[in-house]
Amino acid sequence: MNNASKKIGILGGGSWGTVLSEIASSNGYEILLWSRNKKTVYEINNKHTNKKYTGAKKLSKRIKATSNQRDVLKLGHIIISIPSSSVRSFFKKNKHNLNNSTSFLIASKGIERKTFKSLSEILFEEISPKAKISVLSGPNLASEIIEGMTSACVIASKNKKLAKEFATILDQDNFKVFLNNDVKGIELAGALKNIYAIVSGLSDGLGNKKNTKAMILTRSLVEMSHLFQRLKLNKLTLIGLAGVGDLIATSSSEKSRNYSFGYLLGRGKSRLEAKISINQVIEGEKTLKTVYEKIHEMNLEMPIVEKLHNIVFKKSAVRESFDKMILESDGRDL
Repeated sequence: MNNASKKIGILGGGSWGTVLSEIASSNGYEILLWSRNKKTVYEINNKHTNKKYTGAKKLSKRIKATSNQRDVLKLGHIIISIPSSSVRSFFKKNKHNLNNSTSFLIASKGIERKTFKSLSEILFEEISPKAKISVLSGPNLASEIIEGMTSACVIASKNKKLAKEFATILDQDNFKVFLNNDVKGIELAGALKNIYAIVSGLSDGLGNKKNTKAMILTRSLVEMSHLFQRLKLNKLTLIGLAGVGDLIATSSSEKSRNYSFGYLLGRGKSRLEAKISINQVIEGEKTLKTVYEKIHEMNLEMPIVEKLHNIVFKKSAVRESFDKMILESDGRDL
């Protein structure tokens, strides 16, 4: 990568966008991070912190922030870390500002509700069928990575050269990057695990112990595999970093928003009370509704998804619904 390509654009000033900015900057890249929040832009540029998302951690002075997305969109390499529900509208609105040669790495996770399309499929539609797109997923708790804890991710692309470019930008001793070509599988696994992280938190909130949690997570992985099979995707992707790796991380940490959401529900909080308490986007809540609607359309039984949907959106009795998840969970193996 030549010197002209040493500036990387980041879309999104939340926890993950900030952490990825810090990783790339520590590898010698100049970062231009876009946030719609002008207070965040001011804080990053003047105090070199983003306290809401990364606490008191001092950020690299190589990271500059802007509230003008056009400054970022003209760069050659852009990492996307905005809420999944905003991806289509953002690029539909800003496609005229894009540089035709830009390479994109999607670090957001989610599935579009109306179409059940992945974020890469959305970008191919909104930008160009020939757009240069990779996706990133894995067991990546931003709060741990910003502290220097060792982690790993997988970058998937149909274009191996493109995936290697982003691997060069992000790979380091404490953040290892592995490559894959199963783009849709990586994206769906990364989105689905957020649902089951909520279930894991729910189990802990209800006071269940390790055996119950291990059982529900194992059945969750099986349930995910049934959806993969129906969609004709590679089930082996589920035993990698984007599947079981991400599932373990986000289902075991109080720093996971999805886990915390489920935990609060298990402790008797309402959906609204839990969301107010967390005060950040809970991707699993949105994905839950999307997957619930899809499996009914496909006539596919996924009892864990169904019972969790009833708890979150229909105010079903939490303990009774959780017990039914276990009783009705499909006994088939992966």
